[in-house]
Amino acid sequence: MKDKLILGIDTSCDDTSVAVLDGRKVLSSAISSQLEIHAEYGGVVPDIARREHEKNIPKVFDEALRKAKVEIGDIDYIAVTYGPGLAIDLEVGINFAKELLKKYNIPVIPVNHMEGHLLSSLLLNSKGSGLMEGNIDKIFPILGLLMSGKHTELIYSDGIGKYEKIGQTLDDAAGEAFDKVGRMLNFGYPGGPVVTEFAKRGKSGVIQFPIPMKNSGDLNFSFSGIKTAALYKSKELRGQNIPEKEWVYDFCRGFVDAVYESIAIKLSKAIEQYPNVKYVLVGGGVFNSEEILRRVGSLVRSYSLEYLYPKKDFRGDNGSMIGLVGYFHMDDAIIGNELEKLDRDPRLSL
Repeated sequence: MKDKLILGIDTSCDDTSVAVLDGRKVLSSAISSQLEIHAEYGGVVPDIARREHEKNIPKVFDEALRKAKVEIGDIDYIAVTYGPGLAIDLEVGINFAKELLKKYNIPVIPVNHMEGHLLSSLLLNSKGSGLMEGNIDKIFPILGLLMSGKHTELIYSDGIGKYEKIGQTLDDAAGEAFDKVGRMLNFGYPGGPVVTEFAKRGKSGVIQFPIPMKNSGDLNFSFSGIKTAALYKSKELRGQNIPEKEWVYDFCRGFVDAVYESIAIKLSKAIEQYPNVKYVLVGGGVFNSEEILRRVGSLVRSYSLEYLYPKKDFRGDNGSMIGLVGYFHMDDAIIGNELEKLDRDPRLSL
C-alpha cells in the first residue's frame, strides 16, 4: 500500500523550504536561502527574513510540487514548523499552510523543528534507500545529539514522540559560538564554516582553550566561556602584533578541538548512563562540519553503537525533516474547524 504524500514546510529562520515526501521517501526538496542578504548585517534580521519568506514561499512551493511531479490535490497532509524559531518568520509558513487547508481542505500537522533535526537521519531517498531502511521501531531506545545555531541538546527517546532532554546548553549553543568566533576573526557571516575550514590547516595543541563544562558532572553544555576565552586570546595575539596568518589556523584548530572535547565528554557520559541504547542519532547544522560528524561517529562506534546521521542536504533547516515528522504524527493533524489551534511557539522545546 502506498504511503501518504506529505508536504513539509519550514520558515523557522532564514531558509524558505518546502518538500514533498511519500512516507519517509523524499520526492523533492526546494530551498531558497537568504544567506547573502543577512551576511551584510552579520546575522539574521527577523523582519527581513519574514519579507523574503513571504516573497519566496509561493515559488518554493511550486518548485517542490514540480520536482515531485505531483499536484496539490495529490497531497494528503501538510506538515509545518510551529516552533522553535523566529516568531514572525514561523508565521509565514503557518499562514501559508492555513491557506492551503482552507482552499484544498488538506489536514495540517504542527511539527516541532527540533524533532525534525532529531529524526532527519531516518529520511530515505526517492527510491527508498537510506541508513535506516525498514521498520524504525528496532532502533529505540536512542540517544540524540542536536547541534545548531541556537540549540545544543542531548535527548533520550524510547519511541517516536517520547523524548527526554537529558542535557542542554546553559547559554550559547555550539553553532552560535562558532559563528561568534568567526566574527571575532573577521570571517563574515556565517563564520562557523570558515572556522572549521581553517582548523584543517592548524596544529592541535599550539593554541589551547579551556574545555567547557569538563568537570560539571552533568550532561549540560556551555559555550559562552570558550567564546570569551577566544576573544581574550585574539586580543592578546593582535596586541603582540603577530600577523594573523601566523596564528589564525592554529587558533581555529584549538577552538574546534576544545568544542569537540566538551561534546565528547558529555556524549560519552550519556552513553554510559544509558547502557540500553544501541543507536545514536545526530542532527543540526553544526554537523555540516565533516570533521565534527566524523569525530562524533568515531566516538559512538568506539562504544560498539550504531551511528545515524542525515545526508548533507538535510543537516541544516529543511522541509524534508518537517514532512518526515508529520508522517510520524498524522494522528495530530488539524482539520478546518480546529484551525485556531495552529499557532507559532517560538520557544518550543522537545
